[in-house]
Formats: sequence, structure tokens, C-alpha cells
Amino acid sequence: MTVEIIAHTPAHAWLCEPDVRQVRRMLERMRREIEACGHALPSVVLHLVDDGGMARANARHLGCIGPTNVLSFPGDASLPGQLLLSLPTWRRECLIYGQDGTEHLLRLLAHGMAHLAGLDHGPDMDALSARCLQAACAASG
Repeated sequence: MTVEIIAHTPAHAWLCEPDVRQVRRMLERMRREIEACGHALPSVVLHLVDDGGMARANARHLGCIGPTNVLSFPGDASLPGQLLLSLPTWRRECLIYGQDGTEHLLRLLAHGMAHLAGLDHGPDMDALSARCLQAACAASG
């Protein structure tokens, strides 16, 4: 499998969005779009975490305090790329920004996938994120 989803959250997190089958389809479409653009991205593991797990990853790997919405750790031919998504932060941001949950989730995942493709913030990343978002929207319907 090229996309795997692992939940590190309490069981009650699955009573709400996101639907993991839908998320897997969206990530797979994003991965194929990234490869069509000439970037290698063999496989992806998405970790659904709580704010505590995200804060620990942020502190350990980036030296930052507190949770963030999504973190990306590029892989290589022998190690899949790793995405961490904080479900509580995602839900809070949906309320703060007044954005639909699926729409915001797609934006976060597209951003993370562009990082996995090796891009940093800037016009190239924005363009690839937009292409990933468009591909994922097609998969979410």
C-alpha cells in the first residue's frame, strides 16, 4: 500500500470526521499528482495524533513549543514519508477560520504532501499544493 493511516488518538476521535477511507483516497490522488509533476514520493504514512503527541514531535524534531496542525517528514526509497496531523488542532482551526472540515483538511494535507515532495514555502510549493488540492477534491466527491 502506498498510503497508510495510523491513529494515535483516543477512540472517540473516530466518531467525527475525517473518514479514513476518504482520506486515504485523497492522499493517494495527491501522491499520484506529485509524481505526475516529476517528484518522487513512493509511499506516505499519515499519523492522526492529539495535541500532546504533536507538541512532543514539534519539540523533539523542530525545537518548537506546542502543537501545530500538520508536520511533514520526507522519506526516501526505503522509508515512507511521514505526515502528522493533529485532529484537535484541525478541528479548532475549522471553528476559528469558519471553514468546512473537509476543505481545511485537504489544504493541510496538500501542504504537507508538498513538503514531502521536497519543497519549501514559496511559489513552487504553492503551485504543487494547489494541484494536490484539486486532485484531492476530485477524489473526495
